Amino acid sequence: MTLMRTSTSILAEMRRAAALARRSLRCLMTATIGILFCLSSASADSQENPAGSKEFQLANGLRVFLMEKHAVRLVNAVVGVDAGIKDEVPETSGLAHLLEHYLLLRGDASREPPEARLNLQGHGAYINALTGLDMTLFEISLPSEFAEFGLRSLKETVFNLKTNEEELDKEKKVILEEISKSEDDPVRLATALVYENLFMGHPYGNPLYGRRNVVDALTVKQLEDFHKKLYVSSNSVLAVVGDFSLVEMEERVKSVFGDIPQAGASPFHAEYASKPAKPIEVERKLDIQEAFLVVGLPAPDYNHPGQYAMDVLTEILGRGMTPLLYSALRGRRDLVQTISMGYSAHRSGGVVIIIFSLEPGNVKSAKRELLDYLKTTRKGMFAPEDYLGDAAVEAFDYLESAKNRIRFKSEEAREKGLDLALSIASFMLMNEIPARGGYLEAIGKLKSGDLRKAADTFLSRGEAVIVSVLPVKKRK
Repeated sequence: MTLMRTSTSILAEMRRAAALARRSLRCLMTATIGILFCLSSASADSQENPAGSKEFQLANGLRVFLMEKHAVRLVNAVVGVDAGIKDEVPETSGLAHLLEHYLLLRGDASREPPEARLNLQGHGAYINALTGLDMTLFEISLPSEFAEFGLRSLKETVFNLKTNEEELDKEKKVILEEISKSEDDPVRLATALVYENLFMGHPYGNPLYGRRNVVDALTVKQLEDFHKKLYVSSNSVLAVVGDFSLVEMEERVKSVFGDIPQAGASPFHAEYASKPAKPIEVERKLDIQEAFLVVGLPAPDYNHPGQYAMDVLTEILGRGMTPLLYSALRGRRDLVQTISMGYSAHRSGGVVIIIFSLEPGNVKSAKRELLDYLKTTRKGMFAPEDYLGDAAVEAFDYLESAKNRIRFKSEEAREKGLDLALSIASFMLMNEIPARGGYLEAIGKLKSGDLRKAADTFLSRGEAVIVSVLPVKKRK
């Protein structure tokens, strides 16, 4: 029955999944992305089990990491390309995202879209792609007996571009529809405005989906030039996790990926983003019932030593059963309805984003209360060691509780082969710290003072972008 579905329905399903995944990758507001960051040192951690993993480089420059995982009879493979929003200029805004869409959904040089999709379905394969600020990731998961088919399909999808004006126009319409939907979604709109203002003048400030007029004018030649420049073996990595033999998989990888072109231009590495000199406030109105307050603050980049403390602070302040922000803004004055907080670590900068839903009349007070509270975090008491005498016995250990939640989510996610392959590919592209060591090991060493230091540097100085999305006042 699966093979009898129309190519249109298959493409529609894939677009919906891809849109959700892309939204998560940009905003880093979902549990999935939090888990991926928890796994960001997976390739380093795996050295504890050298018999079950191997890292090597092909003659053409492609870096490869293999990890055996036999619990489920699946093979999960991810190609990561060092190409993303950072490689765009205003005249090509949206090109990275459009190319990813086109590669994933419009077939390749050897197959037309319906044939390609149906062939994947017939092999029980799941395939998807994600565009981010620093990279683009292509993933496939399928039964282990079809491992070589999966590798060849992934290679064809990523590296074997076939362009067609008619197909490009179709994909542009999809992108333009996504732009419209993002502009009508209060959280997505506000998050985009946070990035635009927090990274003003920096490539990270460019919209993920691109600018409407630019996307509409992008050409086949621009698509081909971008692909030829950056989608080469020396600018890419491959992570494979699953039910296979290391020896056999190494030979398969060499056979399948060994002929990918190596020549291409070096990827663009943006300068580190500067912080805003003063708070920036932005207001938008939408046809919604409740208001949203979205606050973004500069945070540690992917290779900054403060990233671990920030991850724990995010757990303490905005996640778990008793987040401190809840007590500060809802517990005392009942100013907000819901609270969420996320931390995104990019190569050239990081972002903490705090999201509240609330009554429109509470927006002004909530802004003030939040900024006032964030100033106090540099003096926060997060563990019993911060208290004297008997008070230490009764103090709640926020630090250890957050560590335990991170350990649980990390270990839970490590059981998912595709998430693990995604995190390994991301780590291979992003990491610049030799002998970095394991993520959980770094988390375990944190003290309360480390959290206060990170809070003082990144949360308490008022360097914020504050976006209010308010309901449109309806005429009576």
